[in-house]
Amino acid sequence: MDGLENRRIVLGVTGSIAAYKAVEVVRGLLRRGADVRVVMSREAASFVGPMTFGAITGHPVGIEQFPPQGQTGEEHIDLAVWADAIAVVPATANLIGKMAQGLADDLLSTVLLACEAPCAVAPSMNFRMLRHPAVQANLQTLRARGCHVVESAYGPLANGEVGEGRLAEPEHVVQAIARLADPRRDLTGRSVLVTAGPTVEAIDPVRYITNRSSGKMGFAIAQIAAQRGAEVMLIAGPSHLPDPYGVSVERVHSAADMHHAVLRHTDRHDVVIMAAAVADYRPAHRADRKIKKTGTRMTLAMERTTDILTEVSKQRPPVLIGFAVETHDGLAYAREKRVKKNLDMVVYNDVTVEGAGFEVDTNIVTFLHADGREEALPLLPKTEVADRLLDCVTALLRAGRKAPS
Repeated sequence: MDGLENRRIVLGVTGSIAAYKAVEVVRGLLRRGADVRVVMSREAASFVGPMTFGAITGHPVGIEQFPPQGQTGEEHIDLAVWADAIAVVPATANLIGKMAQGLADDLLSTVLLACEAPCAVAPSMNFRMLRHPAVQANLQTLRARGCHVVESAYGPLANGEVGEGRLAEPEHVVQAIARLADPRRDLTGRSVLVTAGPTVEAIDPVRYITNRSSGKMGFAIAQIAAQRGAEVMLIAGPSHLPDPYGVSVERVHSAADMHHAVLRHTDRHDVVIMAAAVADYRPAHRADRKIKKTGTRMTLAMERTTDILTEVSKQRPPVLIGFAVETHDGLAYAREKRVKKNLDMVVYNDVTVEGAGFEVDTNIVTFLHADGREEALPLLPKTEVADRLLDCVTALLRAGRKAPS
């Protein structure tokens, strides 16, 4: 469940046109197992009805500091004590200003002032307001106090203009909150390099050879590693997936590109996890022009690409993990790969099994450890597979693996 099961999140919603996106943030947190309670400003209720949040969370929504009946007036303290993390999505310039100045004139601002749990704000406003020196100073004040700011995005705004100030994508906001609320920080101070996705090997300017990898497994590993406190570098082949929140991402295309990128970064990382599906062969010659039809057959000469995992194993980072994607005799191949390439672990999966492999959100894998243990996991979401894999990584690091000098 991504480290959020039963974690208690207070989500504040303020009066921005982007308030409707907070519904998707709540859904994302609930999917990860969190318990969410929503507190709205009065203005926010003009954009999204409190009944919506109440229905999906199963909790009453707080709006009034002093409700007419049925409550004690101490809800701000109760919520502040209850929360494992608190976030404001979206956060208006007014709410950010109140937080920076320590003002509390409604239920949400009072909860924020009383809450000692980790806090995040996701600003949403017109770019003219966002760039105002007072707003920037207030954001800097919040950062200095340890409040996490989920930076706004560039894009279309409510008035039809384009610029900064657009609320970050809901999934990014969810990932940011997860980093605050996850009680595990067992990878803090560690650096993790992950590869993900396919590579693309050009035949001519319009054709190429690739494979079905979507990158979902590697992206999940990068996301969960960052959530657990690591500094993460993700080297990704062509993929439609958005960059995981808080992860440094380098996009590459070919096996040669990935080879160069990985070797450039390997010696700076404690952990290297090679989840990418790198092409074993590429066209021996790339045509400068589109190849035209000239007969009933065409022979395409191929040549081997560099085995990146073998090259990385020569540098031997403290923890090195490879993947073995197979369609037959998979365990035998995976065992051979672990020994031949001197890996701490191989993650094996058979892509012919329903629910495993490429282009899906689940996987069925077996962990092959260096001590001979073979740990078969059931069908799980790829994020949970990533979590289980990173449990193994932390165990290896605790066993004495040291950071590269």
